[in-house]
Amino acid sequence: MHDIPPSVMPSAPSSDRPFRRILVALDASPHSRAALDLAVQLAADLEADLEGLFVKDENLIRAAQLPFAAEVRTHSVSPKALNDRRVQRRLRRQADQAEAVLQAATEQAPVSYDFRVVEGQVTRQLLRAAEEADLVALGKTSTQSSRRRLGTTSEALLAESSTPVLVLRRAPRRRPPPSAYYDGSETAQQALRTAAGLADRGVPRTVFLPPGDETTTEQLRGEVHEVLGAPPARAQVHPLTPAEVDRLAALARRRGPGLFVMPGTGSPLVDASLQRFLYELDRPLLLVR
Repeated sequence: MHDIPPSVMPSAPSSDRPFRRILVALDASPHSRAALDLAVQLAADLEADLEGLFVKDENLIRAAQLPFAAEVRTHSVSPKALNDRRVQRRLRRQADQAEAVLQAATEQAPVSYDFRVVEGQVTRQLLRAAEEADLVALGKTSTQSSRRRLGTTSEALLAESSTPVLVLRRAPRRRPPPSAYYDGSETAQQALRTAAGLADRGVPRTVFLPPGDETTTEQLRGEVHEVLGAPPARAQVHPLTPAEVDRLAALARRRGPGLFVMPGTGSPLVDASLQRFLYELDRPLLLVR
């Protein structure tokens, strides 16, 4: 455990903070660094503990032990022979770099952190570690791909983790108020409370509602105000029209760079089009279950 310097020691923790322990998956990608930057912001603001985890990929290690194993690099037409010692050295170097990046990211922040290195299948190890965390943060992909592509690890955690998952390509320079989607489900209530806990004044920037008749919309609007404990004037509620459902990602982008909080279960929107939504949303996404 790396303690907080006395000069930046935070005040006593609040009992209503949404996350007390944040896990961030670290690798050598820029997306991973973005996840770390936002995780550090959240940990500092919420007075949460931070854990950085680097996984030595056992699939890569096993591949290097096979005869005739070779690596094809994007900048070279000639494959390079793989061997176990070279791969182990590379993984150790990457783990050291990940720890150094974590240390640098927390130098000026009031954050207490741990760093761990484990060996195994990446997704399995992250899911196991997530069981002891309140939030998992990771980059959309570990490669230099387009913003529309979702990596296999982040896709698996979004589908399988019972812990809230934060996925992003780049971190905002500051942490603006989040927006949220609320459909009346129990999970949506938890997502809305989470969004409120992440907002400086306890109220998300915008709460989107699913399309519905006037009675249903007013019922959901009333539930939003009840969950937030805020007067209608403070909570901006946007009922979606049927035509806007497919453009929710674009609507969320227009509300600013804040993260978008969605329920991970019980929502027709999630069940039908989450993958497309993730491809199109150029903002941090927090999926709450």
